[in-house]
Amino acid sequence: METNNIKINPKWSKSKDEIWDEIFANLETKQTSPKKKRLAIWQYAAAAVAAVLIVGTSFAYLYTTTETAERGSHLAITLPDGSNVNLNAESKLSYKPYWWFASRDVKLEGEAYFEVKSGSKFTVLSGQNEVNVLGTSFNIFARAEKYSVTCLTGKVEVVANRDKVVLTPNMQATLNSGIFNVVETINTTQTIGWTQNKFSFIGVPLPDVVKEIERQYDIHVSTTSTMDYLYTGNFSKEKEPEVVLEIVGKPFGITLDIEQ
Repeated sequence: METNNIKINPKWSKSKDEIWDEIFANLETKQTSPKKKRLAIWQYAAAAVAAVLIVGTSFAYLYTTTETAERGSHLAITLPDGSNVNLNAESKLSYKPYWWFASRDVKLEGEAYFEVKSGSKFTVLSGQNEVNVLGTSFNIFARAEKYSVTCLTGKVEVVANRDKVVLTPNMQATLNSGIFNVVETINTTQTIGWTQNKFSFIGVPLPDVVKEIERQYDIHVSTTSTMDYLYTGNFSKEKEPEVVLEIVGKPFGITLDIEQ
């Protein structure tokens, strides 16, 4: 069959350009209006600000400053609100400087004398024990052998071993071997004598006295004698450690030596 004479008539009378225009006439390129663009930008900006706030808040809450007084030394600390802390030997104080505007909380291990500026609640945590104050001066001893709080001025609330008591000047609360005791009148000068390098003891177990000497002079003490005694007396750090050990041991006939 010859195909030269075959003629095919198309079923449409429109050109390809017309067909294209007709089919795709209703399709428009979608463009974001300026208003929507501005809204999207503000949304991104708000999200960025929120992220910065979250990160900043987390950093402020988690960042902790720790101050340490090594054995044989004391350390004076000024907190963000101007409160002063005198840290005794072998003691540690931790707080959150960037969270201070929200909570004046500190953690203490060891012994410290506080002079707190008036303001919002100030809390000192030592393990499970807690001291709450508004503006006052007080001393805290928080070591393994004992926990005690002495109020010098103002008022302090002590929470220890599920007991709670409010101390006023010259009062002291003590937790020793699980027994909580409150003394109405004490000699606070002796309690904070360590801030002047003076140490006084009244009926204190001799091993505890020796531990304090070791802390203050950064030494280790040995003896071949029993130390099952209560010591009453005092000493000044101005004296050499050998002299202090002789003063402490002599009433009991005990020789205390510095380990080399």
